Amino acid sequence: MKAETTSWSSWRSKEVLVREAGETGPIPLQIRGVFGAYVVASAVQRTDSTVAHGISYRVWGADKRRVILPAGYNSLDISRRSVGSSSSSGIGPWKVTRLADEDVHLAVGRMAGRGPWVLRLADGSAKTLRVVWNQGKSPGCLTLFRAGSGAGEELSEPQHTREAIRVTGPGYLLLDADRWTLDIA
Repeated sequence: MKAETTSWSSWRSKEVLVREAGETGPIPLQIRGVFGAYVVASAVQRTDSTVAHGISYRVWGADKRRVILPAGYNSLDISRRSVGSSSSSGIGPWKVTRLADEDVHLAVGRMAGRGPWVLRLADGSAKTLRVVWNQGKSPGCLTLFRAGSGAGEELSEPQHTREAIRVTGPGYLLLDADRWTLDIA
């Protein structure tokens, strides 16, 4: 049975509380931007006495981007930004959707994608990921998010266009490149 989907939307910049009290581990999210501008979404850990900012994601135009709210952060600060010298902050509301595990593809077999994407590692068995970034022309970035990894573990090498990376789940993989192919063994 599919879990109930939670989402937030606004025409303004706003901070949304994503993590419920007592929850741990990374949370997969999908962000839809706004036409004619871009949105910056930053992970925030807010307590009674402190505010700490973490990883930030940018979504250009009305594109959709899948991201991770890392373990240890409880909210997402969404800022609408104008492009260039324009005073317009875009048309339409942004939207953040919390994804259930069944909404995130399981990393198995051969996969290919465009742009940033999130995949799920289901169990604790070791897997080898063979990645080709941008058709072998330029590097990409692979980050593993687990319950204890906080901001995530970057696993890719900054200058490599083809890599073999050993991982153990459970967790989420964030692949960030214009194009990527992935073989999982």
